[in-house]
Amino acid sequence: MKNIKNIVLFAACLCLSGTAAAQQWINPHFDTQRLDYRDLGYPLQNLIPADNSRISALLAHSNGFIYGATSGKTQSYLFFYNRYINKVRPLGRIGGEAGVYHCLVEGEGGRIYIGSGRSMFEPLELTRDFPVGVEAIEKQLWRDIKGQYEGYPGGHIYRYNPAAGDLQRYTNDDACPLEDLGIPVPNNTVYAMTLSADKSTIYGISYPDAHFFVFDIASAKTTDYGDILAHKVFGGPERNWRTVPRALYCDPETGFVYTSGDNGFILRFDPAADCLALTFMRLPGEYWEGLKSWDYPVVEAFDTDSRGRLYTATSDGYLVRLDPELDRAVVLGKPRIARRMRAMRIGADDVVYMITGEFERACKLHTYDLSGQRGFQELGPFAVDRSPYYSRRAYQFDSMAIGPDGTVFCGESERRGKLFFYIPGPGVFKEGLNPTNPVVERQRKDTPGLIQERL
Repeated sequence: MKNIKNIVLFAACLCLSGTAAAQQWINPHFDTQRLDYRDLGYPLQNLIPADNSRISALLAHSNGFIYGATSGKTQSYLFFYNRYINKVRPLGRIGGEAGVYHCLVEGEGGRIYIGSGRSMFEPLELTRDFPVGVEAIEKQLWRDIKGQYEGYPGGHIYRYNPAAGDLQRYTNDDACPLEDLGIPVPNNTVYAMTLSADKSTIYGISYPDAHFFVFDIASAKTTDYGDILAHKVFGGPERNWRTVPRALYCDPETGFVYTSGDNGFILRFDPAADCLALTFMRLPGEYWEGLKSWDYPVVEAFDTDSRGRLYTATSDGYLVRLDPELDRAVVLGKPRIARRMRAMRIGADDVVYMITGEFERACKLHTYDLSGQRGFQELGPFAVDRSPYYSRRAYQFDSMAIGPDGTVFCGESERRGKLFFYIPGPGVFKEGLNPTNPVVERQRKDTPGLIQERL
């Protein structure tokens, strides 16, 4: 019996060693000292708990700090990156909320407004058996999603004052000093937010009902315009989520607010006329004509370049320049075959930084040069190797912010989430590949590393 146990143990060790030998560390395609990460606090003191550490919102503040919020199983936390000490400091619990998704905006006097709700990373329990019928799957998905929100009062809008709150020290049991401004849309999560040019009004979208709302900050009153989508759609990488736009943009000159609406058309809200209307600008992507289901893309992010031109990223992974004056969308391309652009921001150097990748697939960092000299470039995976001190390969990201010096901050949205940052430099290695990724047996002399025969 003892010999049998030893044989089994030896065989198991061989299997493990074979697996370990097959694993290769993959590095980004640029000078790797430019990529690093920070823990969300201090271990054994105030490190945000692993199950509640998925970074789901980032904000570059005018004070030079980067603020972020997490989503988790039980609790959402606020934190900030202090550039003067090169560390992340937790700022306490965000009420009794489990999630904050893309909803951090800076208002008058530097105050931060936070839109909260249920965690968008919460697994959805799907019904297995249901009657067959026209759009039976879509109807059952909607019932399953709505079931999660039964008895849920609704996400809140909170106000945080960094000038006072940043000076305190917090543990994981401490509440962030927030002012609760109320629930804008009952029984819904606050899903996307932007501010008016004068910072007196918050424009938002809720989930799952996709209500467009206008929140007056002074009076804390909400005007709810109802569901902006006539047809319930569940397409895209997260097929158990209703397809709802994840970003809004307010034009500082006209005051118009933009997001996406039915069938991929850009939707415009005119505050003066107090009405919503579809434009002729349409997002590129997969549509129902070539599919067995009704499907269309939505916006994931908005940003503007140094000339004030507006750009958006889509759930089908396209980068698009929008021209509201001419009512025209210009498709710049798609950096990756995978659907979905997770996040997008434009740096001071007029380079677009993008996080690409589908849900539960490895994300990558890409750039697009607005000068027209380079186009799209892949910077590679998120892999930090500071052995023997620390190392991490991260796969899921959902938020991005650009620091005052041009540093690109990326929020990891997996368990034990970290705040990653990339310091822009001269670009990628020659031919766009790190020569150590991977070792191959046969290479073409003019393109070493491109033909990957065995990993």
